[in-house]
Amino acid sequence: MFENTINYKPEYVLDENGHRRRFKTDKAGYFLIDLKKVRNEVSGNKIEINGKKVEGDKIDINRIRGIKYDRENGKLYVLIDKQWEQIQSSPSGGLSQLIMKNVSFFLIPDNNGEYFRQWRPQIKKPDDIWNEIVKVTNLPGLTSAPKLQPIQTRLIMLSTGMRAPLGLKVYGPDLETIEKSGLEFEKILKEVPSIIPSSVFYDRAVGAPYIEIKLKREAIARYGMTISDVQEALQSAVGGMGLTTTVEGRERFPVRVRYARELRNTPEELEKILVPSMTGVQVPLGELAEMHYTRGPQMIRSENTFLTGYVIFDKQPGVAEVDVVEKADAHIKAKIESGELKLPTGVSYKFAGNYEQQIRATKRLALVIPVSLILVFLLLFFQFKTITASSIHFSGVFVAFAGGFLMLWLYGQPWFMNFSIAGMNMRDLFQMHTINLSVAVWVGFIALFGIATDDGVIMGTYIHQVFEEMKPATVHDVREAVVIAGKKRVRPAMMTAAVAIIALLPVLTSTGKGADIMVPMAIPTFGGMIIQMMTMFVVPVLQAIWRESGIKKTNGGKLKHIETS
Repeated sequence: MFENTINYKPEYVLDENGHRRRFKTDKAGYFLIDLKKVRNEVSGNKIEINGKKVEGDKIDINRIRGIKYDRENGKLYVLIDKQWEQIQSSPSGGLSQLIMKNVSFFLIPDNNGEYFRQWRPQIKKPDDIWNEIVKVTNLPGLTSAPKLQPIQTRLIMLSTGMRAPLGLKVYGPDLETIEKSGLEFEKILKEVPSIIPSSVFYDRAVGAPYIEIKLKREAIARYGMTISDVQEALQSAVGGMGLTTTVEGRERFPVRVRYARELRNTPEELEKILVPSMTGVQVPLGELAEMHYTRGPQMIRSENTFLTGYVIFDKQPGVAEVDVVEKADAHIKAKIESGELKLPTGVSYKFAGNYEQQIRATKRLALVIPVSLILVFLLLFFQFKTITASSIHFSGVFVAFAGGFLMLWLYGQPWFMNFSIAGMNMRDLFQMHTINLSVAVWVGFIALFGIATDDGVIMGTYIHQVFEEMKPATVHDVREAVVIAGKKRVRPAMMTAAVAIIALLPVLTSTGKGADIMVPMAIPTFGGMIIQMMTMFVVPVLQAIWRESGIKKTNGGKLKHIETS
């Protein structure tokens, strides 16, 4: 699977004849001509783009570099040796032939030797490619599919069973009741503003064509047969019956006998199956049973012994999954309370998806974050021996905490860093967009707590050393000692903060693998360290207030000192 693969897995609705509406999708998808290869995962065939129809329930679409499609004359061009060459299908319908055709322009290479390439003028980023796919496949009877990469799709389906990051599981006593309720939920979820209406779809459970065989008990009894006789004849003719097992060396192969496919693939042929009677007469199955098409379940899903149906949906960009689920749940409950939605007896529902992992992680973080703060405070207490001194230096954590949230807020503001330097927009360089609270963000805050007290410790430790040397006895002496110590620790404190800030710049501008995790993790640390430089002023001021209060409380101006190890 290629990194630039798009996994398109729509849901088909069967028509009145039980056939899937594929051909329109295949025809529409062909006009997305900037493709290299389409893999039909159902049949396992790899079909090169040469005008042939592409079919399949699950399609992997791979890009090719240097290919363009001229819609005016219907010509397809591919870049070979820096020159555009026209592609024309061979009359035999086989592999495409290349016909040389000079074109008056070339692609421009970048610094890495790769060519700057544009699919079409409106294609600027990967999301635009997905929007084009959704646009051309917006057909009646075909639902849109959520934007998922192949590996991501498999992980989600393994964890939730659904093919979407968010969904609603409907439990009920039978499939018909579940489908009726699922369609109602589908209409209601489309009304939620934070949900993309076109992505809401109930995964139909009923709709697959079945051949139903209804036995005529009177006719069977008239021929002196039993129900099991007819069922065994039908089983052996259609499903096959084990005859023997062949031994080929160390391998064994079962041998099954059944009718040829052309003798059992239609109801008319099934009616011709001969069933032996007690008298030796061969009776056609059509005289012993009635056969007709009926609609049945495409797939039977069950969880915790309950039949289940899925209503899948996707969120609007920039909205947290937890917020989407909370709003959707509140909207459904409001509909139930108002009487607009009446659930049948035995029907229940539950939201599922990636947000469940977020909730579980939030519960764990509710324990981890306080523990990390307590550990930081204990380390300060072991150093300074008093609660007051430890609290003064611990104040840097709260300053940095505010700075982290401020940076998260600024990332979501369109005006922040919205300027260009040397032709590069700063918002694009730092990938600025709305950042929701996630596990990665909270891990960044935990890392921030550990380094937020560095400047305070540097400043406070030297202030204590100066007090030990000068032994100030008046308020004026205390303030003078604090100023002297503070001036000599400005540069070390600035260097400590600058090292952390500069080290995070490559992370904030990274775009490779893992960047979607590392960037949210680095944002609160980056913002917290910038604001945390305020502790160069906060810690000396708090130290002065504490020392002055100690002098005022002592008799004769005797200064109360703290001890350090």
